[in-house]
Amino acid sequence: MKSITHKGVIAAALSLTILTACGKQEDPVPQIEVIIIEPSVIVIETLETKPWTDQDVQAIALTLAGECYNDKVYDKRRVCEVILNRVSDGSWGDTVLEVLASSSQFNGYWKQNRPVSENDMEVAEQALSDWYANGCEALSDYLYFCAGENRENTFRSEY
Repeated sequence: MKSITHKGVIAAALSLTILTACGKQEDPVPQIEVIIIEPSVIVIETLETKPWTDQDVQAIALTLAGECYNDKVYDKRRVCEVILNRVSDGSWGDTVLEVLASSSQFNGYWKQNRPVSENDMEVAEQALSDWYANGCEALSDYLYFCAGENRENTFRSEY
């Protein structure tokens, strides 16, 4: 939390405007909270922003509902890794949505076998958090998967 005079508020508002105008559309806009303590002291607090979008989380969660059984949390995590590893690789697209919508790749994105669960959303968000914390580098070697035994997918790094 930073205390500044009201001249500082004008500077902060101008900075926020410049950030919004110059940033890429997919870049998150910083969220701020302005608290006026007295006319000459204003507190500006930067709120936490996430580098991924709600659309990314929802798209991954839809895919999990189409590709994994709800009780197979570790399987869900590995499907997330395949998706994000493919974004890192760039051969299937440069964004989560491009990778998921690639032709003949993630049937579960288009057709779900069950409703999206709260756990699907949690697993998707945690995987995105880990991926961004890792500098958007691959989280494992997995780039492919197919249905396997025991209601789990089989994962591999080569086709």
